[in-house]
Amino acid sequence: MKKLLPLGAVLLVAAGLVFGQADDVVKLKEKIIELQNKGELGFRNFTICSNIIGFGSYVPVAAPAFKAGDQILFYYEPLNVFTGRREGLYEIWYTQDMIVLDAKGNTLLNKADALDFHYTSKTPVLDLYATNSLDVSGLAPGKYQFKAVLKDKLRNMQIAKIAEFTIK
Repeated sequence: MKKLLPLGAVLLVAAGLVFGQADDVVKLKEKIIELQNKGELGFRNFTICSNIIGFGSYVPVAAPAFKAGDQILFYYEPLNVFTGRREGLYEIWYTQDMIVLDAKGNTLLNKADALDFHYTSKTPVLDLYATNSLDVSGLAPGKYQFKAVLKDKLRNMQIAKIAEFTIK
């Protein structure tokens, strides 16, 4: 004859399985943070877009040619931003400069810290994305470069990425 476990015992066993899985997830997140903190700061999916919906969801432009007065959208995912840990909290802090250069390399716009993301939470943030919007009113027809300079404030590192575009 089979013995039935009381409902309370079944719930305790189920809770133990769930909490065991939760511990595994926390350990995995800690390992991801460890790898990211050792990794090289960078950009992933640096793209000129016609529309940005959210993380990993954007519509790239077929050709980066615009009219004066257009808004240009840039999407990217900061790669290996350092995550600090203190007093049970996780901290991320990066800034990003926006620079526009003409075909001769002259700086037309230099907006330091156009983006400043400083975030502290009780759980780590593993997926980051950033967007920039550039109003190209007043730019004469020609070739230009948009330069994004990503600065990891906790690790004191920076890296730059350039996207080329044309004004018709």
